[in-house]
Amino acid sequence: MISFISIGSNLGDRLKNINSAVSFISKKNRIISISPFYITKAMYYENQPYFINSVIKIETGMEPFSLLKFLNQIEKKLGRVREFKNSPRTIDLDILYYDRVIIQKERLKIPHPKIYERAFVLKPLSDIDKKFKDPGKNKNSLELLSLINFKSEDIIKIPQKYEEIYDFFNSISPRDKNDFTTKYVRDSLKLLGCPEDRCGHIIHITGSSGKTTTAKYINDILLSNNFNVCLYTSPHIHDIRERIMINSKKIGIRTFYSSLIKIISSSRYILSPFEYITVIAVLEFSRNNPHFSVIEVGMGGKYDATNVFDNSFSVFTKITREHQKYLGRNIKDIALNKAGIIKERGNVFISAQNSKAAVDVIKKEAIKKNCRVHIFKQESGNDFNSINFEFAKFVSSKIIKLNNKIKFKNFDCRNQIIKYKGIDILLDGAHTPVSIKMLVKNLNGSFPICLCSFMNDKKIKEMLEIIKKNRFEIFLSGSYNQRSFNPFNWREYGLCFDNPEDALKRALSYKKNILVCGSLYFCSDILKIIKKEKINYFKELI
Repeated sequence: MISFISIGSNLGDRLKNINSAVSFISKKNRIISISPFYITKAMYYENQPYFINSVIKIETGMEPFSLLKFLNQIEKKLGRVREFKNSPRTIDLDILYYDRVIIQKERLKIPHPKIYERAFVLKPLSDIDKKFKDPGKNKNSLELLSLINFKSEDIIKIPQKYEEIYDFFNSISPRDKNDFTTKYVRDSLKLLGCPEDRCGHIIHITGSSGKTTTAKYINDILLSNNFNVCLYTSPHIHDIRERIMINSKKIGIRTFYSSLIKIISSSRYILSPFEYITVIAVLEFSRNNPHFSVIEVGMGGKYDATNVFDNSFSVFTKITREHQKYLGRNIKDIALNKAGIIKERGNVFISAQNSKAAVDVIKKEAIKKNCRVHIFKQESGNDFNSINFEFAKFVSSKIIKLNNKIKFKNFDCRNQIIKYKGIDILLDGAHTPVSIKMLVKNLNGSFPICLCSFMNDKKIKEMLEIIKKNRFEIFLSGSYNQRSFNPFNWREYGLCFDNPEDALKRALSYKKNILVCGSLYFCSDILKIIKKEKINYFKELI
């Protein structure tokens, strides 16, 4: 007879529990198919870890009550413990259907009486058999599912392969600003054995602009001096794995995927995409015994997912007004948030590009925690890259003795010039008024067209005024990132386009050199269009 069994777990290594249950079931039954696994929120007692659920279709020779007894024995073998009804458990096995038989006994009811309210059962059931109809209601699983009021984020499909991770991340809602905290990452790391304690010396970098470039320069300096170095940055240009580098090599596809699945299986909380990637980075870094891990903050400092290390060198690039919804309304508040990365008795490095107000706030927090403060004052250079390099060298020289010649790798979308269809295109991810001003001031008309796009939470008017003042022909485009601004709201500054393809095509038709700027995400869009690469993004503000 054909039977459908639901399997759920929300204690311990959930996927291991489920796979063990399937293995036990297969010893006396033939497994026909297994649904994808789904992350699902608890329904009745909500203050508990999330479940992972699946449905299997089997061919069995057991009678219904014998099958029930067999499943109860499996639950016992796998240590099912439940403090009270609907509380957490290692494994939960239910008979959903036994062919088209209807049973209404005290010990066994088939179809399972709660199936009509459980979207987390009907969804995986529909994955393995869309045609099977409920014998009581004569409806298939999709028809039954359509009758339930549920949110898509309550049933999240776990990726079955690396190529599905973008779909997985896009199915997760960004965290609310009132839920901006490190507790989710800290809790997940604790369940994984505290890998953050095995990442070597931490160089933690925050700021509003220049932090990625500074991080990469420090990474290259340390590598040139024969240290084992891990590097974590964001965003990526081509591939999400670029964010997690070990001695300048991005982690493998299998490693990234298997680490993500391990975290999903063990965490008590559904993490944000950035939190998942951060935990993957920390976990992988801990396995490589680095001398140093160079860690770029995602946003802010105090509550950022990366702020989980007990000791670190704290590095501050230029701080401007950004992400004010999350970090504070003025420079002092934003600097105070970013100063949250400072650790007791540490070393603090501050770029002199910062305003006196920002420097004073950081110094005050550093003194409170008995830290040594190093302010880099000898900044020089005509562009941000040279300034960031000098700052990176200053920081590195205070941490190690510099002996060897420094070998650098070029950074995509950072003062990068490529030739495309006979035209020079300069790509630079400058996204603040200061960085835009620094970028354009020395071009002297060599790139007369500015193709730009901005994230909607940036200082758009200030940047456009700078570009306009420098007499560029301005082309405004939306990008494929969810945070992109609407270019048509700024049509007084130039020609507007819905998408990067149309904008690039029109700009190329002018047969003039093109500057692309305003956002690393947009520069990535353009670079991928030129290289004919797939464009993938996901929601990751927090």
